[in-house]
Amino acid sequence: MRQLAWNEDVAATVAELRALTPAPAEVRAAATGIVADVRTRGDEAVREQTARLDRVWLPEDYAVPAAELRARLDALSPDLRAALETAAANIRAYHEHEAVAPWRETLAQGQVVGQEVVPLAAAGLYVPGGLADYPSSVLMTAIPAQVAGVERIVVCSPPRPGGGAAAGVAAACALLGLELLFPIGGAQAIAAMALGTACVPRCDVIVGPGNAYVTEAKRLLVGEVGIDSLAGPSEVLIIADAFGQPEWLAADLLAQAEHGSGAMACLADVGGTLAVPVAEAVARLSRELGIATDNVVIVACPGREAALALSNAFAPEHLELHCADAHELLRGVRCAGAVFVGLHAATAFADYAAGTNHVLPTGGSARFGQGLSVDAFRKRMAVVELDGPAASALAPQVAAIAEEEGLRAHALSARLRAQ
Repeated sequence: MRQLAWNEDVAATVAELRALTPAPAEVRAAATGIVADVRTRGDEAVREQTARLDRVWLPEDYAVPAAELRARLDALSPDLRAALETAAANIRAYHEHEAVAPWRETLAQGQVVGQEVVPLAAAGLYVPGGLADYPSSVLMTAIPAQVAGVERIVVCSPPRPGGGAAAGVAAACALLGLELLFPIGGAQAIAAMALGTACVPRCDVIVGPGNAYVTEAKRLLVGEVGIDSLAGPSEVLIIADAFGQPEWLAADLLAQAEHGSGAMACLADVGGTLAVPVAEAVARLSRELGIATDNVVIVACPGREAALALSNAFAPEHLELHCADAHELLRGVRCAGAVFVGLHAATAFADYAAGTNHVLPTGGSARFGQGLSVDAFRKRMAVVELDGPAASALAPQVAAIAEEEGLRAHALSARLRAQ
């Protein structure tokens, strides 16, 4: 755990925080080789890479059988099933508010313009796993795709050591009615969904969090398939003043550090009253929970405006506001993947069941990016309708601009429609 003094050069503090999560140099070369292999050899490459990296040997048809999905759902404890159903209902309710409707409007010259909103045909969902089991990531990625109206949803998640998919992931797929689950992970899973194989259908968009190899494979395939984001390690920034509760703050910081693999947790200590009690609570809880604190940082901030400047420059994935008048502070937030307002609004609630999506921009990309939404699974198509009078009214303007640009056929095309 580290503590940083306030630096008027906010960019320098941001750079110091970002340096805690460096990307290994060998990742790009490894991911490039795997993607190229799947492009050339398809399922054969997927099987070989899975055997090499995961020590799991896949059968010829490695899709998880529908009967196994149903069995995993039936095997859930009543409490877990009820929790997943509550989370699914909340996530669906949230994303239904994001749906965009088609529209039309008649402009001054009489032309009708507007847009159609069309769901993508096939979406690929990457659900991380390996030794872990993340049914929540199935809900977070699949439900907005379903709300968007995607017809075919493909899920890839790393195999368990003994083969097959994680039980919770399989159960969550069955809960949502998803039938295409493949126990493959890493760069080979991204390549299979992007390029298509005999087993894995080709997808139009790939979404979901993953490790550095998953992210690099996504980067390599941008332009061949839609990509939601290039997400890195998880992160939280907490702005807190004397109003904050040290034990709660320590738990929130450790909840982020618990993600491992470069995850970063930072407390912006407004006024300097929290550093000592929070550091003591972090040390105690980290021992109890067995969580490393190498990437837990406390930054001293002289005031709320300084903390807000640090936050907007850092652009965190998760931003918690543990301050008096937190709603007022929210007015100044410009860059964050998701904001949690007030002492009780811990990131953990939205990670699972509050309703908002937990697939969020990381690594400072909240400066321009946003969380996973229905928009990732739909495309807008512009529509233009012109009758004779509208064409006549617009033709002189179109021709004038086209001739200025030296595009004579464009000008002719417009003039021929003028009455």
